[in-house]
Amino acid sequence: MKKTTLALTLCLTLGLFASLAIADDHGKKTEKAEDGWTSLIHEDGLGNWETKNKDTYWKLEDGRIVGENPDKKGSVLWTEDEYGDYELVVEYLNQTAGDHYDSGVYLRGKSHQVQIGISGSLRVDLTGCIYCPKDGNGAYPQQPREKVKEAHKNGEWNMLRLVTKGKNIKTYLNGELINDYDGVKYPDKGKIGLQLHGGVHMKMAFKTVKIKALED
Repeated sequence: MKKTTLALTLCLTLGLFASLAIADDHGKKTEKAEDGWTSLIHEDGLGNWETKNKDTYWKLEDGRIVGENPDKKGSVLWTEDEYGDYELVVEYLNQTAGDHYDSGVYLRGKSHQVQIGISGSLRVDLTGCIYCPKDGNGAYPQQPREKVKEAHKNGEWNMLRLVTKGKNIKTYLNGELINDYDGVKYPDKGKIGLQLHGGVHMKMAFKTVKIKALED
């Protein structure tokens, strides 16, 4: 009888551990998508992102990353990990009051950034255009302004698809190719960043930030 009870207890214990393992594996898979995609938005918070005063400007709200700077100070939310060649999809919504908002996505550290919204220096919407003054080709080497104007839907959810391999960067805004550019002073690897530019009170929401590594 004791042997039967012990065996039953052992079976139940093993079953419990197996259930926990499955649940843990399932939890990790919620951050994975099919076909090699990995979500950079985790259900349990912003632990995979870092910046100074993170809790002041950034939060996870209803499964979305939300950034707001009432004090008009700039902030960049950086990934903890660095990335090289990849495809990145970012779905964002501008919730800023007024017409002036200046955000963006850094690709491999601070050298090259994809603009979201109004360029602070040029005062024109250059969403999807690459900002890289250190390359020596002008702040924004490619500025298809009419294409941006037609593709960008301010106040609605928009999608950026950013493909970087080697020195080449391709940016797509809502399916439209905006830039196809070869970087000059562009590192092989770096962190990805979501930006709130200083000088204006902004609020931005990001409901999708997912990445897929590109093989050689």
